[in-house]
Amino acid sequence: MAIKYEAFTRQGEKVKGVLETDSEDAAYTLLERDELIPYRLMPVRQGRSLVQRFPGLFSPGQQEIVDFTRAIAALLNSGIPLRRALMVQRDEARSPGLKEGLRQVVSEIEGGGRFSEAMAKHKSVFPEFYVRMLKVGETTGTLPASLSQISANLMRRKTVANRVKKALLYPAITLVVALIAGFILITYSLPALANLLKEFGGQLPLSTRILLGVADVFQGNTLIFVLGLIVLVSLFVLAVRSGPGIKLRDRLLLRLPVVGKIIVGSNMFYLSSTLATLLKGGVPPIEALRLAGDAMPNDKLRSSLARVTREASDGIKLGQAFGNNKDFPNIFSQAIVTGEVRGSMGDTLNSLSDYYQEQTERSVSSATELIQPMVIMLVAGFVGFIAIAVISGIYSTLGSVTQSPTVTP
Repeated sequence: MAIKYEAFTRQGEKVKGVLETDSEDAAYTLLERDELIPYRLMPVRQGRSLVQRFPGLFSPGQQEIVDFTRAIAALLNSGIPLRRALMVQRDEARSPGLKEGLRQVVSEIEGGGRFSEAMAKHKSVFPEFYVRMLKVGETTGTLPASLSQISANLMRRKTVANRVKKALLYPAITLVVALIAGFILITYSLPALANLLKEFGGQLPLSTRILLGVADVFQGNTLIFVLGLIVLVSLFVLAVRSGPGIKLRDRLLLRLPVVGKIIVGSNMFYLSSTLATLLKGGVPPIEALRLAGDAMPNDKLRSSLARVTREASDGIKLGQAFGNNKDFPNIFSQAIVTGEVRGSMGDTLNSLSDYYQEQTERSVSSATELIQPMVIMLVAGFVGFIAIAVISGIYSTLGSVTQSPTVTP
């Protein structure tokens, strides 16, 4: 509950504010702890805000979570108490979702709750492996170090994801611009040219007749086509976000020649870097495997990791469990075997994460070099066909005009 207060400092200065706490007694305790003398407390009635009703719509970006985690670690290392550090970050948060989440976390802590337990209630903001690392840090008394590990892990994951998105952005924008330009040309510009060509008569080339036919269809059914396209795109998005759709999508993506290699590399990076972070933080191996699965975007590889986790739980060595599953690269399972033999699993996983980060970035660069010329050729072919159809139609019309007999009075 929210309690509005008026209080005095030890120097006699009057201050006002609002506390998020469970009761007036708890508010008195908090004020006295901050060396304030309570003067008046008034409960504030508050309705549920839009952010509280739909937290998933206001989730913060990954960069903001990274910045928040780094800031909390720095504040704790400088000796600032956890509650005060969270309040500072709550006031500075840009995302409504993060601001509301931190407000509730502060309220939980003021009521005596643990930091990790309060964070666990906001899964739309903080992933499960994040909360698990916080629990480890609280138990071992190394919370700032755990926060630093979390921020480093999240930053590396964000770097890889940004490179993949950046590689796909240019081709996507090029295709969209070409399609929009073609739609405008066919729907609005060609009809005027079509009337001119039909007025002069003559036999038009096949390419021109095809283009004019498409223009006639679009011109008469523009609204239907636009609405149909919106419906198809919406249905496609809903389908690939449903359970069966996600499974089918992720299986098909893994089989694509270039994209599949990028997806495998990025997922192996997520797996190895998250496992290294969790094991270094003191999380048991089986629990670390389960949590690392939540960090893998691909459903097929996530299901394969679940099978590996079950085999490891039954007593099979981790390297052998990975080797039994063909969805994981052989180099990954062999490295895990070596790490188990040498007793240096953390160092092995760190090396694997560096390797797969470099491999993913290299694959993305290669894919970009391959995709961009293909997109340019596709757009050039599309625009070239329209240009040839228009120019050949004009020349054909001019030829028919020059060959027609001259009428003399």
